[in-house]
Parts: sequence; structure tokens; C-alpha cells
Amino acid sequence: MPEPKAQPIEHVVVLNDFCFVQGGASKVAIDEAIALREYGVAVTFLAPVGPPCEALRDAGARIVCLDQPELADATRHPSAALRGLSNRPASRALRAVLAGLDPARSIVHLHGYTKALTAFPALVAREAGFSTVCTLHDFFAACPNGAFYDYRRDRPCDLTALSRSCIATHCDKRHALHKGYRVARGMIQRHVAHFPSSVRDFITLSRRSAALLAPYLPGDAVFHPLENIVDIAQRPPADPAASHELLVLGRLDAEKGVLLAAEAARRAAWPIVFAGDGTQRQALLNAGASVTGWLPADKAQQRIDHARCLIFPSRWYETYGLVVAEAAARGVPAIVSDISAPAERLEPGVTGWIFQSGDTDDLIRCMVRLQDDAVVRAAGAAAYRRFWSHPPDRARHTTELLSIYAAVVARDPSRSFSRSAMMPL
Repeated sequence: MPEPKAQPIEHVVVLNDFCFVQGGASKVAIDEAIALREYGVAVTFLAPVGPPCEALRDAGARIVCLDQPELADATRHPSAALRGLSNRPASRALRAVLAGLDPARSIVHLHGYTKALTAFPALVAREAGFSTVCTLHDFFAACPNGAFYDYRRDRPCDLTALSRSCIATHCDKRHALHKGYRVARGMIQRHVAHFPSSVRDFITLSRRSAALLAPYLPGDAVFHPLENIVDIAQRPPADPAASHELLVLGRLDAEKGVLLAAEAARRAAWPIVFAGDGTQRQALLNAGASVTGWLPADKAQQRIDHARCLIFPSRWYETYGLVVAEAAARGVPAIVSDISAPAERLEPGVTGWIFQSGDTDDLIRCMVRLQDDAVVRAAGAAAYRRFWSHPPDRARHTTELLSIYAAVVARDPSRSFSRSAMMPL
């Protein structure tokens, strides 16, 4: 039987916790919405938490903002905790949006959903006969803390998500009650909102993240690999060998391996700068490290341009590792932990180096390679060539995204799925 013919997508409904850039998932959701508008596709952007950013407004997207507080504000707005389990206003709003759309020419795209939205709107879309795509920005589709990471023991977690052992383990960054809330949310998500079983198509950012989540997704799940947009104009490459400064860019939290990077740089006698903020900032300052705090995008880019090497010492899996791609786009090599997703995009000894996660001595071994200017220049040049040979820029990303949408909608969106008693929405 011939494959159904893909029809052009006319309308995309984007679902996300925030309608402004609050983190990685929101940035991707907004960047994609703007890019789709540039291609002439109608976009409705539905988010509980505002205010809407100017970029979305200027792009001409229809914005449905519910003006709700996020879950992090539950101490001041207790109702946010209940909505964090089942956001009924968001489900009602989505029903109203979908009522005027054609399922054969429209698609729902789920991005961030754990800080206000919840996964219930994905079920609403399925029951209304609309196809849904979910970008797997994190591991919340399975793991209650979203990272497959035991923050108390500072190591990746190998327990089965939401198993008895998982539920009994205090692995959360915060109080045990916070873990309890996340377990309750995970159970409701899985057994009442029927997520992720309500979705068949998932956009994946790395092979590692897809493999970790596969056991928790529907048996007929379809993975669509798609790199995040790296929206950087091509310029002549930087000269990393002209600098003697190592750079760590991003959140300064324990699972990011920042203290290990600071210790390795101290022992290898390399100056290192930490551009970001987080729970380990004071510990880094106490250790004598240089910490800039969060930098605006142009200043962060300047730091990359003047770095000898990017250090990406993460102790958890990550799902993409955007900063490694940004460094490659400028001809700056990277040293990356073997457990993290960007390791699969790096060619060891050619575009950078890979070390064993959590192993200070192995990280020092890689840092020793940086003593040779010729080696640094060669690695930076190779990273630059590889990135720009097939850049994940806005045009390529949007073309591939529209192809994914068309292929998904071409299939019958009314696939049935197993449901137990469902909470009325």
C-alpha cells in the first residue's frame, strides 16, 4: 500500500510552560515559532506563564497566555501546586484553539510542560484527533526529577523510574517532600494524563537521550532526530591558541561537574573562567576560581571567542549541550565528559577530547594536550570545518521540522491507545 501523501502544514499549535525565554526548552519553542512564522506558517503559542516576549509578538504568532504563576511560585500562589498536577484551564484553552483548526493541516507541538502546563493538553489533542509531536528536552517523560540523576549521591541514577526503589529514594535537590510531589505528578502524568502514551512522535536531540527514554515511551514510538537551532552567523574562526584561558559556560550546579573542572585546571596550572551561575558559585569563588555570573548572549559569545578550549564537564547525561556546538561554530575545541550527549558529536583527538565523567585525572590528561598551540589550532579548525559543513542553522532546522510535521500528519492521527479511568478535564 502506498504511503499517504504528506500535506503542507498550515497551522502549528506550540505548547510550552512559558511564553518568554525562561530556559532551554522555552528558547527552542520560541525560536521555532518565530522561524515557522518566517516560513509563512500560522502559529498559535499557548503558555500558562507570561508575559509574552516581544519577539513572539513581532513575529505575528497568535499568543494564548493564561497569566498563571509557575510552579516555583507555589509558596506565594498555593493554587499553582494543584495546577502543576492537572492544569484544567490549559486543557480548556487548547480545546478552544483546536476547535477552529483542520487536523489534516495542523499539528500540536509540546515543549516544556513540567513548570505550569502539565502533560494533559497532549491528551486533549489526541482525543480531538490532532497529531502531536513532543520534543524531549529533558527526561521528565519518565524520571520524576527529570534528569536520571541522584542529586544526593551526585551520580547518575540507574533505578527504573517510578519503581518502588525509585519512589523510596531521596534523590531530589531539595526536600524529600519535593521528591514526593514529583512522584505524585509523575504517577498522574503516566496513569491519568496517559503521557507519554498519548504521543507517538518524539523529536530527539541526541542518541543517548533517545536510548535512555525509549523503554518508557510507547512501543510504536517514532523518533525524529533534530538538532537544536544554533543561530550564529558564520565568521572567520577564532584563534584559540592565542588565548590561555579555559572556559566553562552554563549552570554552576553539582551535576554540571564544575568543581571537578576547577580542581583539574588548578592542578594542570590553567586559568579557567566560569561564565554562569548556580548553587556551586560560592564554592568556586572559595576555591579561587573566576566567576562572571550570567552573561548576555553577545558577552558570552565574546568569552567563547577568547577561550583556548571549552570545558564541558557534566556528570549527567544532558540531552544536547548547545554550548559545545556554539564553540565549534567559532573554531574553539572542547573537552567533553563521556557520559554527556555532546560527546557523540565530537571526534576525539580531532575536534576536541573526551574524558571519563567524574575522573579528575582523566580530565587533566586532556588538558595537558592544550599545552601545544599547534594541537589546539588544529582541533579548533577541525571543529569549525565540521560544524559549517552541515550547520544546524535556522533555515535547515525549519525545513527539517516542517518535513517531520508533514510526515506525522500524513499518518492517521486517530491511533487508539490504552487508557484506564481518566480524570475529567
